[in-house]
Amino acid sequence: MEILSPTVRIDADPQQTALDVEVELARLRAQVARLEAERAALRWAVGHDDLTGLANRRRFHRLASALLRASVRPAAVIVLDLNGFKPINDRLGHDTGDRVLCVVARRLSHCVGDDLAARLGGDEFAAVLTCPDPHHGKQWWKPAVTTLSATIAEPMAVAGHTVAVTASIGVAPAHGDAQVADLLREADQAMYQAKASGSRHSVWGADPADAGEGTCQPRAAPQARSAAHGHPPPLGPRILEFAIVPSSQ
Repeated sequence: MEILSPTVRIDADPQQTALDVEVELARLRAQVARLEAERAALRWAVGHDDLTGLANRRRFHRLASALLRASVRPAAVIVLDLNGFKPINDRLGHDTGDRVLCVVARRLSHCVGDDLAARLGGDEFAAVLTCPDPHHGKQWWKPAVTTLSATIAEPMAVAGHTVAVTASIGVAPAHGDAQVADLLREADQAMYQAKASGSRHSVWGADPADAGEGTCQPRAAPQARSAAHGHPPPLGPRILEFAIVPSSQ
């Protein structure tokens, strides 16, 4: 087969030409697949924490807004901050600290199930809880928060060490037209109230008469449980706390 141009005359082998085309098509398909994978990775990275794989703050705001709008059942935003993480990070190193954060992230994700969990930054996490029971009480969130506190407080084996952290948790039930930013701020305030209360478990309610309902008996601290079973106590604090921002605020 001859390919002619005004200035060039080339003898081309039809079989070689077809082979070259197939090779070029394969190269282009591989390039497209690589670019699509890179694009998907970038999309994922924009919305996720690269250490724990949880949603990041940006994605949390977007998805939490959608969840709260779509939910026909009561919902709440929670913020939790770890107690005892800094000594672990300082004494055992940042790699160990990162592993602790990943364990906490997995425990949080397991506890919230199909609801939304996020790492806001550092050792601060957030989640959206939706009421699982249509015949709920005013403190429908309490079993989930209590379970979450106990789950996070369980000792963990990390890098050859047994360590433990606990969480101060603030809960802000969704109310009226409150936006995610409002609920995060309320839950954050509640979390700091819980942290300031030390080992005291305090719950605030819109009605002061409800305050007694929020008092719960914490599980034994990880150190006490370990000592009772003859194990050396893990590195970590001794407290679990949570508080609630009244929905009337």
